[in-house]
Amino acid sequence: MSPGAEQARAERFAHIWSVLDAALDWERLGVLHCHEGGESFFGVEDRDAILDAGLLFADDLAALLTPSGRSLYVGASVAELVPMLVESQILGRDVLWYEKETPVTTALTQALAQVAKELDCQVPLPKIEDLPESSDPTCDHLWMVSVLTDPDVFPALHDRLYERTGELATGRGDPATELAVAEELTTRALAFAKTPAIFSTTDEELRIVRPLCQRLGFDLRVPESARLSAVVGDAVRLCELVSHR
Repeated sequence: MSPGAEQARAERFAHIWSVLDAALDWERLGVLHCHEGGESFFGVEDRDAILDAGLLFADDLAALLTPSGRSLYVGASVAELVPMLVESQILGRDVLWYEKETPVTTALTQALAQVAKELDCQVPLPKIEDLPESSDPTCDHLWMVSVLTDPDVFPALHDRLYERTGELATGRGDPATELAVAEELTTRALAFAKTPAIFSTTDEELRIVRPLCQRLGFDLRVPESARLSAVVGDAVRLCELVSHR
C-alpha cells in the first residue's frame, strides 16, 4: 500500500471514530457498566484511554496479520471498537463479530449503524446470535478477551480464574457447568481458525484455552509480553495458534 493510501485510510478511521464517539451515549454506557457512579465511568479521559489502548492493540495486530484476512471477535464490546475499526478501515480486513443481545450491544449497534448511514460506509456490526458451528475455517485471527471471566455469564469461573474469595467473589454459579459451556464456546471459536493464526486472549482465560487447544490438536504459543486491555484492564496476549491435526 502506498503512503498516500495509508494516510487516506488512517484519516478515514479517525473521521469514523470521531463521528462514533459523538454518536455513542457514553453516560448510558457508563451506567450499564457500573451501577454506582456510572454516569462518569466513561469520561473524556477514559474515552481517550480506550482510543489509546485500542490503537496500541491495532498496531500489534497490524504487525502480525495480513491485509484482506478475516478476524473473529467473540463477545467484543466497547474496548474492542477501535481495533475492529482499524482492522476493517485501515487494514482492509473482514471482521466477524458475535455477541449476545444486551443493552450495551444494542447501544453499540445503534451508534455504529448511525455512523454507517451518516458516512455511507461499512463498519463492523455484531451478529446477535450464539457462535455457530463452523466447518469452513477462514479466520487468521481470533479475539476472545475477558469473555470467560464475565461475572454475569460465568460468575463461578470469574471467581476461580481471578482467584476471588469472600466479599470480592460473586459467590454464584456452578464451576463444572460453566467450564463445559466455556470449553464449548472456545471449541466453536477454534473451528473458525485458519492456521497459523493469532489467538488474542487474557492470562486468566489461558488457563482454560491453552489445555483445550492441546486436546484439540493445536499448539498455542504464548508470547512473554502482554498489553492491558481497556475498560477491564486484563493482561492480553496475542498468541500464535498452530494446528497439529
